[in-house]
Amino acid sequence: MRAVKCVLGAYRAVVDDSECNAARRPTDAQDCETAACPGAPETKPIVHSKTQWRFGSWAPCSATCGKGTRMRYVSCRDDQGAVADEAACSNLPKPSATEVCTVTPCGQWKAMEWSSCSVTCGQGKAIRQVLCVDFLGQSFDNSECDPEDSPQTEQECSMPPCHYVNHDYGRPMHPFTNIDQRVRSNPTLAIHNRNRNTGSNGSQWRIGPWGACSSTCAGGFQRRVVVCQYENGYPATNCDEKSKPAEQRPCESGPCPQWAYGNWGECSKKCGSGTRTRLVVCQRPNGERFNDLSCEILDKPPDREQCNTHSCPPDSAWNTGPWSSCSVSCGRGVKTRAAYCVAKDGSSVGNESCKHLAKPNIQKKCRGGRCPKWKAGEWGKCSVTCGRGVQQRSVHCQVGPQKLSRASECNQPARPVSEQICQREDCPVYTWKAEEWQDCSKTCDEGFRYRKVFCADQENKEVPAAQCDDKNRPSDVDNCNLQSCEYIWITGEWSECSVTCGMGYRQRLVSCSEVYSAKDHYEYGYQSSANCPGTQPSNMQSCFLRECPVMASWRVGNWGKCSVTCGAGFMQRSVQCLTNDDLPSNMCPMDMRPEEKRPCYNPHDCDLPHSCQDVKRLRRVSEDGEHYITVQEKVIKVYCSGMQSDSPKEYVTLISDEAENYSEVFGYRLQNPTECPYNGSRREDCPCRRDYTAAGFSTFSKVRLDLTTLQIITTDLQFARTLDGRPVPFATAGDCYSAAKCPQGRFSINLKGTGLSVSETTKWMSQGNYAVTEIAKSPDGTKVTGKCGGYCGKCVPSSATGLRVKLL
Repeated sequence: MRAVKCVLGAYRAVVDDSECNAARRPTDAQDCETAACPGAPETKPIVHSKTQWRFGSWAPCSATCGKGTRMRYVSCRDDQGAVADEAACSNLPKPSATEVCTVTPCGQWKAMEWSSCSVTCGQGKAIRQVLCVDFLGQSFDNSECDPEDSPQTEQECSMPPCHYVNHDYGRPMHPFTNIDQRVRSNPTLAIHNRNRNTGSNGSQWRIGPWGACSSTCAGGFQRRVVVCQYENGYPATNCDEKSKPAEQRPCESGPCPQWAYGNWGECSKKCGSGTRTRLVVCQRPNGERFNDLSCEILDKPPDREQCNTHSCPPDSAWNTGPWSSCSVSCGRGVKTRAAYCVAKDGSSVGNESCKHLAKPNIQKKCRGGRCPKWKAGEWGKCSVTCGRGVQQRSVHCQVGPQKLSRASECNQPARPVSEQICQREDCPVYTWKAEEWQDCSKTCDEGFRYRKVFCADQENKEVPAAQCDDKNRPSDVDNCNLQSCEYIWITGEWSECSVTCGMGYRQRLVSCSEVYSAKDHYEYGYQSSANCPGTQPSNMQSCFLRECPVMASWRVGNWGKCSVTCGAGFMQRSVQCLTNDDLPSNMCPMDMRPEEKRPCYNPHDCDLPHSCQDVKRLRRVSEDGEHYITVQEKVIKVYCSGMQSDSPKEYVTLISDEAENYSEVFGYRLQNPTECPYNGSRREDCPCRRDYTAAGFSTFSKVRLDLTTLQIITTDLQFARTLDGRPVPFATAGDCYSAAKCPQGRFSINLKGTGLSVSETTKWMSQGNYAVTEIAKSPDGTKVTGKCGGYCGKCVPSSATGLRVKLL
């Protein structure tokens, strides 16, 4: 056994056991075992046939915050439920009677004032210190506070926008700019520059800086160096002693701190040796405090002593009732209990009988559940990229780290703001700028003139037009009125012959044009012929240069049998280049060579789909790809696109490369549109300007096929690539090059290997002014090329026939 007592303070004064936590009381007895006594009979442990450990519920935690312990009753019971010796349960693991318990952290967060913004202009940050303190305001370790309730230590701040100015530009340099560098390299020079006492013989007193004070308090002195030197810095001995500066002066750092103490507090006990304390600090007479090491530590007065050492009257003690429930349902509150004085036999007596004893606490702190608190998210981006805007953040009422609560359950006046003003740099200013008007579009009668209008920034640099207000945009076109026109027939030069051999034709531009009434200048306007007098001159005549040499052409044989008896296969035929006399030749154009091989289909015992819709439905295919289908009892290969939609489309993959399947609208325009230079051939160095806004060049890898009408939909550009300018539909060409039947726009169609050819019923139609269309087809219709143009003009498949194809 051992003695266990409840003690108080550094002097270890013994107090009543009720002052200590009963749950943490050490045991005052424990089992021990020694060797058996001589001659004593051997004992065996008592083991009941049916014993077990039993335990009660856990008692409340010994602490109301932080870490504590809790206990429960554990005993060994026999099969009748009676308490048995613990040895009877020694063969069973004993349940724990105590354990550590953790309650809400004891500390609470204290947020200090925000610092100034980290910048004086623009966006910066403000910070503050957040401390964990107890209820008296003393600092705790941060682990004693709830980290989820920790206030923010950093927030963004917005200041006025920055305006950077180079204040040093153009300022003259001070003549002593580098004096600090010279002082550091030559202390004697520093002394010279601070004071000068010059004698008649060139010698002078020079002084150094004052040193540190010899004492940190209660007075001391400072010293400095005073030497006699010539002006060149060499030592001298003939300075005037009467004018010698002082080498020493007194200094005062304030009085030294002394020990100061207050009155003794009340004794902790009325009797039985208690303790009392007082405040002892190291400070100056003005109240400025220092740490204890700044005063003489051996002279420090005591701050604690014993009191009321006389013994206490016997036979009375304080007794306490149970603690009440916490005064609040959330947050911090208090619990209370009654304390009354009782005699030795347990009867209640007046509190006067216990006044010599320390009265137990009748109130203690407690904490309910977590109270709902406002939680604010991070600030979002500013609503504007320049000027004054707003930024927002989410604010919601929350219990704990994740559980949301109704906003009405949180303190409404303490709700953080969810929106604040933000300031960005000043917005740039954009204005419309207009250049000078160009010349009038016509030299007589009413015309138009143009000018460039653009949006500019503050430096007059062009920016996208969307930056300026379209309502304030100046006009970029205006009417211009000149004198009235006269009309005459204008004829251009005859073009070169349309052929290099045999009978051909040549042509010239004939137009009714406007002429100044007072000047011998004219322009090419396309007026009605009725405005010009007389008969219109001829614009075409025949020409013959020479006889044509022997010609050659492609000859084809009959198609052979299909390579398969069922399903999709191929057929072949002979293709030869022969002269008019049926002799072999190599003079045939290779780009017009008919195909030697084409797909075929034998319907015996085969069941191919008739459309991409059938492919999707019958074969359950949902990805785009190539498939064989039957069209009008013939097999062709198509590319099914949009198989994941309800209406997939059929496309024909062009076997030849994109260089043989293209459409072009030529972008050059002759300066004199009545000519057709270079016999109609195209040259980049022509007297032209490249300003035709409708120009473009597109190539095609696949074209869409309408299975019902067997027409190629020329305007479907899904598998087209536009390499220059605007997209141009399939089988379309044009230009604005010349009015003298000199087309430069081109298109090319090559259906070789697709099982299709252009139908004989397909025609091309001309559109525009002075439009010309020249179409060339291969004998089997798989290849078609076209040259089209005008001033301005183009050719497209006829709207009556479309681009109709047939199955080979």
